[in-house]
Parts: sequence; structure tokens; C-alpha cells
Amino acid sequence: MNYFTVDVLTPEKIVAKGIPAESLLIPTVRGQINILPHHTHLINKLSTGVLTIFGGADDPDLDYSISHGICKVLEDRVIIMSHTAEECTVIDESRATRALEHAEAKLNGGEPLTDEELTKYRRKAERAKLRLQLSQNKK
Repeated sequence: MNYFTVDVLTPEKIVAKGIPAESLLIPTVRGQINILPHHTHLINKLSTGVLTIFGGADDPDLDYSISHGICKVLEDRVIIMSHTAEECTVIDESRATRALEHAEAKLNGGEPLTDEELTKYRRKAERAKLRLQLSQNKK
């Protein structure tokens, strides 16, 4: 029996809409939170991590790589608005490897980086490592 639905959105597209769920784990800046049926309303900042949607007996469990954004929990609906989001089954491992190599080259290249650039390339490396980890777990 499913108790709520989950939408996963990015600025570019709707990644998933109306996914039935019995519970989910959300990575936030203050740690991972577990959403269960009848959870109180909340808005929270996301961090880079794995969003896990537990579908219960009728629907499969799903994992998404997400990064920074916000989540809203409202009655029987959870909305994940993330900078990036990708279901683990569609992760392109070679693209993630190239992204990690590029970010690490920028971070270790010897060229001075501004604080903004440093944050940007650290986040890119963090996302690429997570995507690689998820892609290897699906094998």
C-alpha cells in the first residue's frame, strides 16, 4: 500500500512524477531524513547524495543521484527540486568518469581558483563520485 507520491524536478526537466512511495530517504544539509506516511509538512535544503524511494510490495525501490536544492513535504506529496537528478539505472559511467577527471584536474591544476570556482569544482567532483558509486552498485 502506497501512502504518498514523489516528484523529482530539476531546472531542465521533470525527472520523475507521481512515483508511489511508502517511505523515502532524503540527503539534506543536516543529514539524511526518513519520510514516512503522515509526516509533518516541511521544507529542507538538499545536499548531494542518494535519494531512495521505497515503493513497497507493489512498486520497486528507486535510487536517484541528486545535488543541492530543496525538498517540500506536503500531506501526501513530496517534491524534490534539485540542481541535478539522475536515476541510477541511466547513469553514464564513462561520462561520470570524464566529469570527475575534469573536476580533479581543475582542483589540482595549480592555477589559482576563486572561492566560487573552488566550490563549483568540488561539487562537480562530489557529484561525479556519487554517480560512479551508484552506477557500480547497479551492476
